[in-house]
Amino acid sequence: MKHLSNVLLLALTVFALASCDKEDDTCVESVWYQDQDGDGLGDASNTLSACDQPAGYVANSNDDDDTVAQVADVTAYGDALSDQVANGDGNGIDNYFRNSGVVVDEVANTYFAVNGVHPVNSGDYTSYYTKSIVEASLDTDEIVQVWAFDSNTLGREVDMEGLCFAESTDVLYIGDEYNFIYELDLNTGVVTREWDLADIGISTATDRGVEAITYLNGHFFVGIQEEQRIYELDLHLNATDAGSADYQTVDVISSFDVERSPSGLFATSDGSIYMVAFGAGAGDIYHYSTDGTLSCIITLSSDIEIVRPDGIYIDSAGEYAYLADSQGALNGLHGMYRVAWNTLSCE
Repeated sequence: MKHLSNVLLLALTVFALASCDKEDDTCVESVWYQDQDGDGLGDASNTLSACDQPAGYVANSNDDDDTVAQVADVTAYGDALSDQVANGDGNGIDNYFRNSGVVVDEVANTYFAVNGVHPVNSGDYTSYYTKSIVEASLDTDEIVQVWAFDSNTLGREVDMEGLCFAESTDVLYIGDEYNFIYELDLNTGVVTREWDLADIGISTATDRGVEAITYLNGHFFVGIQEEQRIYELDLHLNATDAGSADYQTVDVISSFDVERSPSGLFATSDGSIYMVAFGAGAGDIYHYSTDGTLSCIITLSSDIEIVRPDGIYIDSAGEYAYLADSQGALNGLHGMYRVAWNTLSCE
């Protein structure tokens, strides 16, 4: 009996200790707020109490209207671009970096911008000063590298407008309004090859040519401002031998008309083409498929003070969209904005 009593006493002790441990692990419930529109802001009138965050609920209660997504994250850039002008870009004729394109190196955490416009009042669109491409830090908005081009560099007048990567972030592709596409080796700073779109019959007035460029699945999509049209092109990137017949050959795969004159393009892996445009609302982003079907128009919040969107890039995680503004600096605003992409929806 003494042995049994000891066993019972030991069992009761273990149970008591286990009960204490269970009580110590008991959570303290928090209040969570429903986020119906998925913008990261919660509705103070619709709550749950739970230990862990429930799906569709957030910790803050800052949403004034939970049926319409708000802009929860907007970051402005442009200090590096202003510094480039202060360093002499514009030659004292144009005092603003008119950012006409954007692409992001997500590994290096840098952005590329191009000063693609000109002193319009001079009557000469291109020859007064070099056109620069600036790489800047997304963390500090400071210049990392600069490349400059003019008629002496490339043997012709230049008006660079659109930027994109293809298969590597070591090589940048640049759309020029004189209807050329350039391949820039970022390690050497040398334009390694070029494509003349006159070879496929594209010829436009000065300052009305290639305004936007993006890349998807081996082909480039370029927006021609005057034609209000997007072309899908094969630049034969696999022809790496400079002596090859295809080395600087361009072929048209397809093309389609768009609602407005394209000023920026970005293609995503699901086959979507996102376009910003001249003559549209300052916050309008057009969503096309590669066959030219317009799926919807995304309207940005007026909280984002974009004057003229001139370039778009969406990161691989679908977290942020980067929007170039060619008129921002002229109006005391910014050359680029980063916007929370998941707050935007098609209508």
